[in-house]
Amino acid sequence: MARKRGNGEGGISRRKDGRWEARYYVDTPDGRKRKTIYARTRKEVAEKLARALTEQQEASPAFVPTSITVSEFFAQYDEVAKHTMKRRGFETYHDIARLHLLPALGSWKLEDLTREYVQRVYSQKRDAGLSAARVRRIHGVLASALNLAVRWRLIDRNVCEEVSPPRVPPPEIRPLNQEEAKRFLAAAEGDRYHALYVLGVTSGARIGELGGLFYSDLDLLHRVMRVQRALITGRGGQTFEPPKTSNSRRSIGLPKRAVGALERHRERQAAEGFPVEGDVLVFTNKVGKPINPSHLLCRSFKPLLKRADLPDTTFHAATRHTFCCLSLLQGVNAKSVSLAMGHSSVAFTLSRYASYIPDYGDTADGMDAALE
Repeated sequence: MARKRGNGEGGISRRKDGRWEARYYVDTPDGRKRKTIYARTRKEVAEKLARALTEQQEASPAFVPTSITVSEFFAQYDEVAKHTMKRRGFETYHDIARLHLLPALGSWKLEDLTREYVQRVYSQKRDAGLSAARVRRIHGVLASALNLAVRWRLIDRNVCEEVSPPRVPPPEIRPLNQEEAKRFLAAAEGDRYHALYVLGVTSGARIGELGGLFYSDLDLLHRVMRVQRALITGRGGQTFEPPKTSNSRRSIGLPKRAVGALERHRERQAAEGFPVEGDVLVFTNKVGKPINPSHLLCRSFKPLLKRADLPDTTFHAATRHTFCCLSLLQGVNAKSVSLAMGHSSVAFTLSRYASYIPDYGDTADGMDAALE
């Protein structure tokens, strides 16, 4: 037997004529009425449904109690999230909802959720062995979903605002030092992905950004690389998406070492018969397909660490963290480093990498010297 949908809950399906339709319900003086929205694509109809539900709830004079359960609300939220979140973000959200939130909260009425019970769920997750970071992520998913429920006036407050998720200590940053970085790049000489490692260490680009790099993004004459997209690998395959944030879409100056490595890489690809101009990938596997980060890490990066006699670490630490820390240690302006990293602000860069900024002496002594 099909379950009864909660107040205002929508459903999306494809029609025989190829169009998509979304159905939702509104309360009228004559009783509950069904409304239908049509569009050419699923994404378009989901966006129209989200707008209609938001307008419906905002038009309501006040919060109206409803019998909708957490599971029923998340079924509705799911339709919105899959078209408003990036692919990997949606997969993470979906896993957290399926594995943690719905088993613990799904049968509760949305309006009956209490801060005490949500707090207890977090404590149970910690007792079961989940890390503080994972529980905090669970909290983030629930808080985001309940914010939407408040906007739609399904509930009058978000109980997550009254709950204390576990504190997460700042992650330890373990970049390569100057000598280790030299050994790392020396050991990469002759590797198919030598230029990728050089670019990672000298530009701070993320592995997905390197995987999504086109030759049209490179201006080797003026030594500039433009970050325009990222290669995302998920359960459904690989896709190209916009960079992580708006600040992540950036131009990065390249040192001569990186330009030389890229020129040699391009010559080898051309010799192998791969195109090396225009909107084609710079880094591919042996058959010209996008790189698979998991394969790259286990088949190339980890053996490379052993050849260089380096402790086990992550690609992110060996390249991106190393670029940022070595740049700051060399006295590069913090704003320039922050822009190259694509950080949200210089303040974020300074707070995370403060210990790597050189100490140029006491400010009081500096002022004495300046005003003598």
